[in-house]
Amino acid sequence: MSLIKKGVERGVSLRRFSWLMLFLSAIIMAILLYTTISTVRAFDALSDATGDYIELAAAADDLMDASDYLTEEVQRYTVIGDRTHLENYFREAEGERRREHALAVMFKNAPNSPALAQLQSAMNESMDLMNREHYAMRLMLDASGDMDIPAALQKVELTEEDKALSREEKTNKAQLLTHDADYYAQKSRIREDMQECVDTLTGSTQKTREEMEARTGTSLKWMIALILLQSICVFKILWLTTRLGVRPLLKAVNHIRKDEQLPVTGAQEFRYLADTYNKMYHTYKKNIESLSFKASHDELTGVYNRAGYDLIRESLDLSSTALMILDVNFFKEINDTSGHETGDEALKKVGRVLTENFRSVDYICRIGGDEFTVFMVNLKDEPEELIRRKVDQINAALMDDSDGSPSVSMSVGIAIGDGEADSQELFRRADTALYHVKENGRMGCCFYEKDMKIKENER
Repeated sequence: MSLIKKGVERGVSLRRFSWLMLFLSAIIMAILLYTTISTVRAFDALSDATGDYIELAAAADDLMDASDYLTEEVQRYTVIGDRTHLENYFREAEGERRREHALAVMFKNAPNSPALAQLQSAMNESMDLMNREHYAMRLMLDASGDMDIPAALQKVELTEEDKALSREEKTNKAQLLTHDADYYAQKSRIREDMQECVDTLTGSTQKTREEMEARTGTSLKWMIALILLQSICVFKILWLTTRLGVRPLLKAVNHIRKDEQLPVTGAQEFRYLADTYNKMYHTYKKNIESLSFKASHDELTGVYNRAGYDLIRESLDLSSTALMILDVNFFKEINDTSGHETGDEALKKVGRVLTENFRSVDYICRIGGDEFTVFMVNLKDEPEELIRRKVDQINAALMDDSDGSPSVSMSVGIAIGDGEADSQELFRRADTALYHVKENGRMGCCFYEKDMKIKENER
């Protein structure tokens, strides 16, 4: 049986359903948040891996460009003999130092990468090649008789054999050192090592990118699924709330306008309201013809009379109601000593004070000469302290004769509904509690307790 069908036939609690949907939504949101964070982290890792690859590849290119630049400048110097190329060579080697900077970037960004082995090998080959180039440039300086020797070349010592060569022979040997097969073989090895380095970096980065792309793709799929699930939950909440709450409420409004009873459908909460309303509706219809203000209210005090009391007690939900029976203390003496007019004034005062101290939803009744009852409805848990304060306030107001009204007090017996006692049983309990007050000094209140039943039987 579907949830909708159960809701129609038995009544689903909207409160429980709302809490359930809220709990499920919170779980979905938590998972969605976690998935979103994972996706962002995967994207950041992918972005970092791409950035590292670009930086490392640029560093590798810089290292190779710097090596080629040094080769170009040393070859031009040995062929042309222009010192400008010698200065350009050392400006790069000792000033800009692009090879060393590229190596530092790679060690920083990929300290554990296998590519560093190829990079280090290329760097070693480049340094060996630089020694060969330094020797060739030292030969050129010696051949030209140029005594302005750079610091790096001052440490280069020519062999005795090369020192004995003529100027032309020194020049030729310098050119040979930077142009022969051995020189280009070293350059070739440097390029091979650099290419292996770039290939290793590319493979490593590509693997990282593929892993991050896979994680990102999976996270995005989860996000789409969770968003769809969340949308379904929201749609379910709106649909069921409309089906079980809003629609019955709108129908109820139409029935009330037509002065009809309500259909008991929808959620548990609405069913309870509809059932309570129908109970009140039937009671109202049953008594509407005989009930009027004059017929149901006491002419002297303005509160409900005995007839009104009888109608009210049958229409209330006694499980959340307290019944109070209030007696005016020594009322007979007031009539005997001060006259019936004073007694009537005392009763009017009681009616006024009770009306001022109870809510408009409570029912105040005069059911006898000096006997009143109050139905306190819709009470919450443990209302005893509230009732005691009300009784104290009422007695304090009744004792005040500063306005010229007679000073009186009341004894009050109280019985709180428990869902089991009917109106007659509730009255009997309140009456038993009232007797207890009268037996113990009057002018106060007492709540009915089960052990009072023994005393009641004895009485």
